[in-house]
Amino acid sequence: MRKVALAALSAACWSVSPSFAADTHLAMISFQPQVKGLGCLKPEALGMIKELTAKIGPIQITSTCGGRHARNSQHYRGNAIDFRPLATSPRNAAAVAKKIESVGGVGSYSNGLVHVDVGDREIAWYGHKRSRRLAYAGRGR
Repeated sequence: MRKVALAALSAACWSVSPSFAADTHLAMISFQPQVKGLGCLKPEALGMIKELTAKIGPIQITSTCGGRHARNSQHYRGNAIDFRPLATSPRNAAAVAKKIESVGGVGSYSNGLVHVDVGDREIAWYGHKRSRRLAYAGRGR
C-alpha cells in the first residue's frame, strides 16, 4: 500500500485538476498498487470521492477504471471506485454513501470493500454476483 498526500501530488501525473489535487478534504488517501491514479474518473466521481472522504475519513482505493469488472460496469465509464474505509466500518461507509446525493450505486462485499458510483440507477447490494444477498432500488429520482 502506498500513501499519497493529494496536496503534494502533481496534478499532471494523476491527470486531475490542480484544485482537486490540492483539496484539503482529501489530504490523505491510499491506493493499492494496481490503481494507477484518478485520471480516468469523471469530475462527478471525483466530487463524490471528495464528499465521501469529508464524511467518513481516509480511504484506500482498490479499483477505479482499470482491471476486470462486470460487463457494463460503471468502472469502465469512469463513474465508480471500490475502496476500503480506514477510519470507519464498511457498513457505516456504505450507509453514509447511500445518503450522498450524487451516489447512484452502493455495494459492499464480505471482504470489507465498498463500491460507490455516480451512475444513473440507484441500487445497493451486498456480496458478489454469485452470492448476492440484497438488491433494491434506492431513493429513486
